[in-house]
Amino acid sequence: MFEKKKKFKLTAVILILCSLYLIHALYVIFAHNPSFELLSKNTISYSGLKAKINSDNTKISLIRVSLGTKEDSIYPIYEESSLNEVFEEKFISIPLNQEDEVVKFIKKNKLKSLYLYYTINYSNKFFDSDINKKIKISIDFEPPSIKSVRTDSYVYLGGIGYVTYETSSDTLSSYVETEIDNKFYPITKVNENSISNLVFFTCGNKPCKNGKIKIIAEDLSGNSLVLSKKIKTLRNKKWKTSDIAVDSDFVKNKYNEIFNTSIKSVTVDNFLELNLELRKKNNLKITSETRKITKNLITLGKFVQLRNSKVFSRYSDKRDYFFNDMESSLMTTYHWGYDLSSIENAKVYASSEGIVTFLSNNGLGIYGKTIIIDHGLGFYSLYSHLSEISVDVGDMVTSKVVIGKTGQTGLAFGDHLHFGSYIQGVPFDSNELWDKKYFNQKVLSVYTNFINPNNMNLKSQGRLKAE
Repeated sequence: MFEKKKKFKLTAVILILCSLYLIHALYVIFAHNPSFELLSKNTISYSGLKAKINSDNTKISLIRVSLGTKEDSIYPIYEESSLNEVFEEKFISIPLNQEDEVVKFIKKNKLKSLYLYYTINYSNKFFDSDINKKIKISIDFEPPSIKSVRTDSYVYLGGIGYVTYETSSDTLSSYVETEIDNKFYPITKVNENSISNLVFFTCGNKPCKNGKIKIIAEDLSGNSLVLSKKIKTLRNKKWKTSDIAVDSDFVKNKYNEIFNTSIKSVTVDNFLELNLELRKKNNLKITSETRKITKNLITLGKFVQLRNSKVFSRYSDKRDYFFNDMESSLMTTYHWGYDLSSIENAKVYASSEGIVTFLSNNGLGIYGKTIIIDHGLGFYSLYSHLSEISVDVGDMVTSKVVIGKTGQTGLAFGDHLHFGSYIQGVPFDSNELWDKKYFNQKVLSVYTNFINPNNMNLKSQGRLKAE
């Protein structure tokens, strides 16, 4: 009797283990196999095709993609073999152009759709297998249109410009490039059969490359159209170059303050870590904090310089840094703002109406205690080296509101305010904000006429849409 019970228990255990193994095998068979996802919304265009392969813990040895009719695969367009690798996901991009045979086939036969065939060879824990499927896809070789381009066709060196244009209603995204590492996106109005766009831009501290800007429009299928517009840069200023000598004591004190350390001596590496590497990191942070176009905020008033202040360093001044008694400079930077001096711990007011979107009481590296204010339309102002901050993120402020006090936090040589102005993440010359007549001409009146051609008062405007 005892032996029978023992055999029964052993049989039950074996059956349970076999069942678990079978369940696991079935799970691997049905769940652990690759999948193919077309990212271009089941549409083919001149931008080609983009897809994602999810491997789900399988080893893929071959990916093959071709195009053809419902009955047959005709034109191979992608193949990758001998992979034998395990990955969670893999992205592939397949460009096309007018000379490709499949494009000629599509145009010759005036096709509005065709089929994408894909093969994936893979292996899992139990077997080797493959997937062979096809997807019906639409054809779209027609890019969006750009028309009615208007601008005053000039910028001052280091200043801002604008352009308005119409794009067709199939436009997914449009933007302006000025050949600097940034895209400038529009404020838009959606019309019945088109989209109206207004873009404020800057070419940075250099003339617009080749004397032009590029307007790019893209549709959902990935088709794009590029249109160039001439922009003249008026050279009304020259940038100053300064030699700045720093000694070990200054670097040590600032290094300990900013990095919260207590080192007794500093080297050239410490100086470069502070003034070069940290500067790059801080500038990237400022770029990210000033890139967005706020949808529901409109710049209403004029911009004012720090009260009773004098300018002792300007936008784009070039600085060569010398450490101790070295004969050659260690590094060169450009100054992306204005240094304004007044009395010690002078009250700092918001330069214009806006919303506080960023502040750092602990110090933003070389900038020290810092505030950023969003004025709408992609315009921001920055206040740094502060000794005190008296506002919070989200506060609505005007030029009558004290936001802090001047100081020498961060990499500052003395008590002052570093003031910077930004358009969609790119610094520009603040003089164009402080000149009320020019700012009205170049920005506010342009926006007013764009949002309401009947020139209704700005304060009565509703919301603006930003992309």
